[in-house]
Formats: sequence, C-alpha cells, structure tokens
Amino acid sequence: MALAGDWHGDTSWVSKAIPYLARAMPGVRTILHAGDFGFWGGSGFLKTVDYWCERAGLQRVMVTPGNHEDWPALVEAFSRNFGQPVQLSAAVWMMPRGFRFTLAGRSFMSFGGAASLDYADRTSGRDWFYEEVATDSEVDAAIAGGPVQTLLLHETVDGGTPLVQRIINANPMGWNSEELAYSAASRARVTRLAVAVSPEIVVHGHIHVKDEAVRVTGTRIYSLNCEDGTGNLASLDLLSGDWEWLGDPRRR
Repeated sequence: MALAGDWHGDTSWVSKAIPYLARAMPGVRTILHAGDFGFWGGSGFLKTVDYWCERAGLQRVMVTPGNHEDWPALVEAFSRNFGQPVQLSAAVWMMPRGFRFTLAGRSFMSFGGAASLDYADRTSGRDWFYEEVATDSEVDAAIAGGPVQTLLLHETVDGGTPLVQRIINANPMGWNSEELAYSAASRARVTRLAVAVSPEIVVHGHIHVKDEAVRVTGTRIYSLNCEDGTGNLASLDLLSGDWEWLGDPRRR
C-alpha cells in the first residue's frame, strides 16, 4: 500500500511522484493520501492526477482531507453521501471523518482536517474555512466504532514524533497566541480519538517533516513530509504492518 503526504495541488510534483510510486511498488493500485491534497474547484489538479494514475496503472487515490482543501464543497458532497467517500474524479476519492474500511484484513479509519496555524493571515470563506477542524461530536462518533489498526489523519497528535513536537514547541513561524490555541484545540481532539481507538499505526501530514516514533503503548506514529521533500512517500505492508520510507521522486 502506498502512502503520500501533502501535495498542495502541485502538478509538477504529481507528475514525478505517481510514476515513481509505480516503479518503486510494482502492482500498487491505491494511494492513501494524508491530506492537503489540493482540492480546489477548477484548478485542473484532479485532471492531472487522473492522467498520471492512468498512465501508471493506479486505480485510486483515497484522500484524508487536510485543512487546505475546498471544505464548503466537501461538506456539501459529504452531506449528499452521508458516511461514504465522495468521488471527485476518475481516480480521486475524499473520505469523510470517521470513515472505516478494510484492506487485506487490516482495518483503517480516516479522520481528516486540521487547524491552519496561520489562519489569522487568511480570509474566511476564501482560503480558510471553519469546517477544517473536527468537532467533539465528530470525534465521539468516530470513537464509538471501537478500535482500529491504522488511523489516517492530517492533524498531528500531542506527544507525537520528536521533530513534530519540537516544531510546535519552538514556534519557528511566530504563530500568535490565538493561532497556537486554535491548533492546540484541534490536536487535543484528534489525540483523544487516537487514544480511544488504540491504533497500531498513526499516519499524518500537516507539519511538513519526515519523522517517526513509537509510543510506550506500542503505537507507531509516522509524519509524512510535503511535496518537494524526502519523506513524502512511503509504503505499508498490509499483512505484516511493516513501514518503508520511499526515495525522492526527483532522483531517477
């Protein structure tokens, strides 16, 4: 199973990353994407993803939405297909919060969204949407389904990987107190979810760094990098649970 971190609608990266995955993982048919995919109506990005998936023999990209997506369009689409993924193009599907599925006997839950740490510099309704952050009721509903082996997030969890936690603590971008509190509230919700469903593996994007850690509970946490960086792509063996970081698609 192939996994990918943030792409932000970067067509140049996709034109390298998808063919690279096909070469690195012969026979792969599905990409699980950890959000900030880059879904914006009319951008042409979906057509680019479809084109490269068809050429590479990939059947689908299953996306856990990030904060930088067209959330009003997603909310409307999810309301028409309650609890089910929404097909955006030939290859691309967006998964609603709490969606559970099984691949080769391994159970997954997708729980998308995250807090935009720079939301104070954005415009509500244009490039920032309140729907990006999960509600407590959405967390409660997701928890009610019980444990899951693999939890797919965009937001990070508190006490996650060392590098992610260091970045949050150091605040290198100078986020203000309101932005930090907004992010902390979002992280607290997904952390509550992660504790309750006891996954073996947690995968997330959002902070744009490659990192990993093992908690005292045995849960493995993987932070995927964004486009144009090593650590954006990885593979997961569905039977053994083994994780492998893949190389840089720009290096042939």
